[in-house]
Amino acid sequence: LGFLLAFMPLYALGLMGAVRRLDHYDDPSWRPFFIVSGIGVLFIGLGVALFILQLIVSFFQRNKLRDTTGDPWHGRTLEWSVPSPAPFYNFAISPVVTHRDEWWHRKQTGADKQLPPKSAYQDIWLPKNSGLGLVIGVLAGLVGFAIIWHIWWLAGLSVMTLVVLLIRRTLTDENEYKVSAEELYQLDRKARA
Repeated sequence: LGFLLAFMPLYALGLMGAVRRLDHYDDPSWRPFFIVSGIGVLFIGLGVALFILQLIVSFFQRNKLRDTTGDPWHGRTLEWSVPSPAPFYNFAISPVVTHRDEWWHRKQTGADKQLPPKSAYQDIWLPKNSGLGLVIGVLAGLVGFAIIWHIWWLAGLSVMTLVVLLIRRTLTDENEYKVSAEELYQLDRKARA
């Protein structure tokens, strides 16, 4: 609302011949447009002030307002079933979906309170963290920069380095690690506590 009130009158004034950065104007028919635009600026300022107030209140009441359930909005889909903050493995047990809004259905039937048996947990494999993707992205950007500015030695060096890193990343066999079922069981119990 503030944006529309602030800028739509200015667009209309532009069509009426007003130029930007006026220190005064002689046409009295423009006055209502400037007044409405000023009211819009006040609305925008009020919105910014309320946002800053929200940040301050949230900061000082962070312990009282902190969510530990993972479902502060009473969501309907499975991403709300994960504790907050979300664990590094997402789901300890791959969920089976039988209803359109599975998490909502589980909450309605009380199935969300039931803890799975220890036998339901299985080993999972997760990708290892690697900074190589960032380096490859920067090198690809460097190739584009060098080609645009005709810096051929930099383009050639970047392409060769890029090819070597891509081959290295492709041929790496040890890019995953295992989280055991026992560890998942312990982590899930701790997160649900």
